[in-house]
Amino acid sequence: MKILHLANWNSTNIGNGALIYGTQRIVTEDAPYPIEFVPEAWDDYTFKRKTFDSKFVELVNQHDALLINGAVTMNAFRRTMLHTGMRFDLPLSLWKEIKCPIIFYGISYRCWPFQEYPNKQALAEAINYALSQDHIYFGVRNDGTKEWIRDRLGIESSKIHEVPDPGLFVPHEDHDYPELHSVRKNILIAFNGEDAPYRFATGFERAILGLGQHFVNPARLERFVARFGSYKKERHRIILGMAAALERIARNMDVQFVLVPHYLDDYGMIQEFIEVLQERIAHQIVVSTGLVSVPHTAYFYGRYAKADLAISMRVHSMSPSIGLGIPVIPLTSQGRMRNFLSKIGLSDIGIDVKQEAFADLLAARALEMLADPVTYTEHTKKIIMKVREESRVCNQDIFRILSST
Repeated sequence: MKILHLANWNSTNIGNGALIYGTQRIVTEDAPYPIEFVPEAWDDYTFKRKTFDSKFVELVNQHDALLINGAVTMNAFRRTMLHTGMRFDLPLSLWKEIKCPIIFYGISYRCWPFQEYPNKQALAEAINYALSQDHIYFGVRNDGTKEWIRDRLGIESSKIHEVPDPGLFVPHEDHDYPELHSVRKNILIAFNGEDAPYRFATGFERAILGLGQHFVNPARLERFVARFGSYKKERHRIILGMAAALERIARNMDVQFVLVPHYLDDYGMIQEFIEVLQERIAHQIVVSTGLVSVPHTAYFYGRYAKADLAISMRVHSMSPSIGLGIPVIPLTSQGRMRNFLSKIGLSDIGIDVKQEAFADLLAARALEMLADPVTYTEHTKKIIMKVREESRVCNQDIFRILSST
């Protein structure tokens, strides 16, 4: 079976790779027949190098199915999605010309609670159409996306299926990584600088962004907040807390800190972090990796598989670490992370960065996990087995649709 796989193949945000290859891995494992995935770069359509039009429909119809996966599909920061209100912006009239099944697999949203969603009516019409068609499987990630659709769009349906985050099942390769120390405990640290004016916004800024967008172009509001906003003070507080926690860890254990940016957004936080970190630690036990693109996903996460601990502000530092069986401390700064941990039964490992004492909690938990990693990993193995069975059920539903058309 040839499946056209629409995903962010050309991205340098490695989280897309975790979603893409995690999906391909588990779908292939559960398939009753051989699968050939044919990549089609979704980001080429996002950045207008290609267009969702009749030529795209012709391309889809040359395959046995269309798999849509590996991107934040419902994205409030993409304001030009006029046809469907989501990044799969194929006009609905052309959806009806697609002759093969359409599989949405683990799609998610990017919209802060106080942020207005653009083209909301178009999104509601597209989702309702998808739910009305037997040849379309509408699978959303288990990070609260189903509840977000209910609360924002008023759409609630048993045909909105929750798919476990495919990043849990990312493949990895065994390589030598010179940044990993052969004797010290290696701690990977993934900052998240994405959506900073929203992520770290104060109450006043949330009011400006939430209410102001009804009267002023949201892009202008964001530039105003980014220039003058006190969210930078909150971000700096978190960075100071991270530095204090890592300094405490380093006093109590022989460690190597490996900064692991997942995308360009993260470099600003890394720079600010280095500026406040003790000079000895920065010079002697901190190293950083670079970015890689989606085709090098297995190489990138091979580093994670060899680590002793991950401290993760990024979603796709958190879920791959859980799946790879290494101790991880998610530093949550958005509802999607907390919802995901709750749904898989790991709420207790997350630390909310809004807590004033989060640095003390982080240091204590890191030292505890490093001293006794087996207790943690044995617990997560059982959870991963359970979640893998949930994904298998989803895949069985998909193959029933593929086999019936």
